[in-house]
Amino acid sequence: MTTNLSPSASDPQQQVTTTAEPRRAAGSSSAYHLLHPKVQRWIHDQGWDRLRDAQERAARPILAGDTDVIIAAATASGKTEAAWLPICSAIAARRDASDDVAGVCALYVGPLKALINDQYERLAHLCERFDVPVHRWHGDVAGSRKSRVLREPDGILLITPESLESLFVNHGDKVARILGDISHVVIDELHAFIGAERGAQLQSLLHRVDLVLRRRIPRIALSATLGDFTAAAEFLRPGCGDAVTVIASDDDAREIRLQLRGYVAAAPSPSGRAPAAPPSGTATAESDDEDESWDKAGIADHLFRTMRGNDNLVFANSRSAVELYTDMLDRRCKNNNVPSEFLPHHGNLSKEIREHVEARLKDRTTPVTAICTSTLEMGIDIGSVDSVAQIGAPASVAGMRQRLGRSGRRADQPAVLRMYVSEPELTDRTPPADTLRSQLVQSVAMVDLLLAKWYEPPHTASMHLSTLTQQILSVIAQRGGAQPQQLYDALSGHGPFARVDKSTFIALLRCMGKQDLLTQDSQGLLLPGGVGDRLVNHYSFYTAFTSPEEFRLFADGRTIGSLPVDNPITPGMLLIFSGRRWKIIAIDARQKVIDLVRSGGGRPPSFSGSGGEVADAVRQRMRTIYTTTETPRYLDRQAQALLQEGRAAFNRYALDSHAILGWGNDTLLFPWRGDKIMNTLAVALTREGLEVGHDGVALTIRGTGPAGLWETIRHLADETPPDPPVLAAAVPNKASDKYDQYLTDDLLTIAYAARALDVAEAWHALRSMAAMPRPEQASVLAAGTMNHDRGAPPTPRPAPDRSAARPVIRPLAQLGQTPFAVVDLETTGFASHRGDRIIEVAVVRLSPAGQIEHRWTTLINPGRDPGPTRVHGLTAADLALAPRFSDIAGELANQLRGAIVVAHNARYDLSFLDAEFHNLGYPAPAWPALCTLSMSHRYGGGETRRLADLCIAEDIPLHAAHSALGDATATAQLLQKYLNRARQAGVTDLTEIGCHPLELPLTWTAPTGHGATLARPSTGVGHGTCKPRLRISLAGVAARVQNATTGDSRADAYLDVLDRALADHVLSHAEVAALIEVARTWGLSGDRVHLLHEQYVAALRREVVAAGTAGQFADLEAQLRDLTQTLKSAASATQEFRPDPVGGRERPL
Repeated sequence: MTTNLSPSASDPQQQVTTTAEPRRAAGSSSAYHLLHPKVQRWIHDQGWDRLRDAQERAARPILAGDTDVIIAAATASGKTEAAWLPICSAIAARRDASDDVAGVCALYVGPLKALINDQYERLAHLCERFDVPVHRWHGDVAGSRKSRVLREPDGILLITPESLESLFVNHGDKVARILGDISHVVIDELHAFIGAERGAQLQSLLHRVDLVLRRRIPRIALSATLGDFTAAAEFLRPGCGDAVTVIASDDDAREIRLQLRGYVAAAPSPSGRAPAAPPSGTATAESDDEDESWDKAGIADHLFRTMRGNDNLVFANSRSAVELYTDMLDRRCKNNNVPSEFLPHHGNLSKEIREHVEARLKDRTTPVTAICTSTLEMGIDIGSVDSVAQIGAPASVAGMRQRLGRSGRRADQPAVLRMYVSEPELTDRTPPADTLRSQLVQSVAMVDLLLAKWYEPPHTASMHLSTLTQQILSVIAQRGGAQPQQLYDALSGHGPFARVDKSTFIALLRCMGKQDLLTQDSQGLLLPGGVGDRLVNHYSFYTAFTSPEEFRLFADGRTIGSLPVDNPITPGMLLIFSGRRWKIIAIDARQKVIDLVRSGGGRPPSFSGSGGEVADAVRQRMRTIYTTTETPRYLDRQAQALLQEGRAAFNRYALDSHAILGWGNDTLLFPWRGDKIMNTLAVALTREGLEVGHDGVALTIRGTGPAGLWETIRHLADETPPDPPVLAAAVPNKASDKYDQYLTDDLLTIAYAARALDVAEAWHALRSMAAMPRPEQASVLAAGTMNHDRGAPPTPRPAPDRSAARPVIRPLAQLGQTPFAVVDLETTGFASHRGDRIIEVAVVRLSPAGQIEHRWTTLINPGRDPGPTRVHGLTAADLALAPRFSDIAGELANQLRGAIVVAHNARYDLSFLDAEFHNLGYPAPAWPALCTLSMSHRYGGGETRRLADLCIAEDIPLHAAHSALGDATATAQLLQKYLNRARQAGVTDLTEIGCHPLELPLTWTAPTGHGATLARPSTGVGHGTCKPRLRISLAGVAARVQNATTGDSRADAYLDVLDRALADHVLSHAEVAALIEVARTWGLSGDRVHLLHEQYVAALRREVVAAGTAGQFADLEAQLRDLTQTLKSAASATQEFRPDPVGGRERPL
């Protein structure tokens, strides 16, 4: 291969020209003469004068009929025909020899329905002259067409893994007849399956096909981006990878033109709102939309200028981004009075909309640009587009290669890739990781690896216990029952789950029995249990992955797509979907339908999902880029400047020789390793008692300084690396896959260790970092003191001045001398880590003697839905004109400055304040804090620890409960009572009443927002009519019992949050998930949460008995049983720390 680098005159671009062998002429081809005459005629009719390299080399092994083959070739290099020309030749030869048809002749398995539809058209065109029918089978195919295959199986069947699963479960006794004549199985886009749960399912299904037919069916796999042929061969035929024939073709002579453009996202203005988009000529869209930020507007402008009039694909990294950019580009078309050529394409759009976009791309008479996700990344034949764009750093090198392959497929047409990367504007508060410009450097690293033809190796170490659970149930359903030994032999002993040894397999069967997934009759036959039977008979069983609950979106008389309900949706909300703006007018929860009408405004909806795992080679290449001075010629001027800034920061922090950097109260660790290794390091450090977060290229550690972290790393490096399961046992949240909720902690530990840890490489990284110099005091950076002068050279690090490293005396809060600031919040939910926000805040200042001096309150616009209106009484309309948190952050900081911060459940309120200030780039200091909930155990009365009950006991009026000012005022009065009792008891030290820490923050570079406040409307004050009159506070009773026995303040705080969750007597799907997150964040084990829930339920029973069963308590017992089951599920989920909440319905109390 030769490579020529030369930029174009207009834009700095990298042009890569590769040369390879041309097609072999038919006359000189050894493969052409092996093909059936009808196939030869088809080739002639296509106008081909030669075969491509992959087609030439694949014909003989495929026609042999006894060999597994992998065909690895670039997109548009003819690998599909390389597989099907010899397969169709074999089918035609068999039909010439006999007219008997004994079933489907060949099976094709594809990862996408759209890809199957595309291949259906291509194969139908090829097979029509052989009189070989082609069938497709997936969720969008009519039942009548599937019935025809069941009645008269013949020809070629194109199917997804899920539909093949359905065939086994629902027609297990017919599978041998339907698939009886298969000669080959073709697996398209093999790389999409390797290492995934869906891939384990596919391996099992293919093995079960062999078992049913009692013969080994040759497997032909196709891919353009395999990073490890050995692993791919082993995946294709487990245990026999050495026998797989690998055909890796370099028949790709396309020229590549590449440009990477950099953009800067402006930092929030002092008002907290993003600045308007920059002027950009006639292409600028309306500037009154908040999402029209500088970087997004600049990217949209460039897309508009360069892509109109051509066929293009623009890959955004999320469905929300697809909708956002489609809307921005559509508005630019309208503002410039030109036809709209920009259409969205992603998995939540309806089939009709997606197929319309695909048809437009195939139609060369009108230009169109599709803004899409990975739905158009793989093999769908849309012809050749003129260019491809990527917004944001690519998820993987392999994915980038797939996307690039969509362009330059026509003769003499180069492949064109434009990349758009945005980095945050540098301020004195920018965290070090952002100053490194890691997104841009990651993109450059991926381009380097792409040009080197390196792709991510697959993860093949996983045990896939979740999918094995599914397959055990599926085999039992297929056969009507199975013996344990039969299951082990079919799936593990000689099957695709060979990593699961016999003892683990037995443990899994016993676990499934305890969970009622399985039962065993007197003859030892395993059958579905009650829960297992329900799972198998539900339509979602056929997938190996979890699908979110979705509502259909109905507009203009038709379904336009679906929307997950992970976030609250209410009538009146505005959204952007299918590239249009809509208003929600009605929601039918029973039918799961959302009705829409056209609107003038909107926002893209929020979709679940996350980016891919960054490979180790990418991060190591990033470090190399930082340490060199070469600037790639394909970077535009802004991208070049960003790269220089990143390198300057790398040198300023001395990251070439150090891995540890102090930043305010945090310590950052830069291992420059892949995400799997980073995760292993995080687990190892957490096991040492540190609080660790994974933030892109760095690990953020709290609980130690740079020197302390270095000592911990040295200690770990000197130890023998632990066994992966031992390390995994320290992880609280090990569940991630569909059926993990049914597994024991021991099984989850084994599975997590295999899936998520790389102990050997992590300890290699630890030893490398331990050999680096010990970080000194000079390596600690104070937030707000960074110099980001782009023109200044990197500042050399001074030698540490040990004489200056003297301890600083900080003033201490003292009882009777330090004032108090009582704070209360109303929030959209109760899990700040899951994106819940503050919607109302109040501060009541008290003198050191405890006298109320000042009250301050305001509503806050959270930028999202208000959450449980029936609890706090605030609607979206109430908050629409309220200031953002950034608008009032400075004033709030003033209200808290110099005081002991007090709250009723301080752990809860301070977690929200910390999250809000952290989002603004101003991490909150460690204020001295008091919790009246904790103080109530020693100084309070009342039946429970709930604020309302404590106020009743103290004869304190509670006006407007669940308003921030009402609750803050009541808490302040409660504090007065408790302080008086403490003084009467002779208390003189704040530590005796639970104040922690005692040190007052010396300085805090606080936010500057001092905007106008907005008071709660009178109609929103008090919400007693919104809540049932039932006066039962279970959490308060349980908290009293719990604290009396253990004094665990975390349990106290958790139970208070549980009480808040049930303030409206509803425990929703989202609230269960948030409870799990709260328990995890506060370090409560699954066993502890289960115990708390048992106490909770027992307390409820006692109160029901005490209150009697008449009137309002008549039906509470039935509701209690429902709640008990929910809490058991929640406790189980907490023990495993599943990210997905248990259950999907609201459960009334």
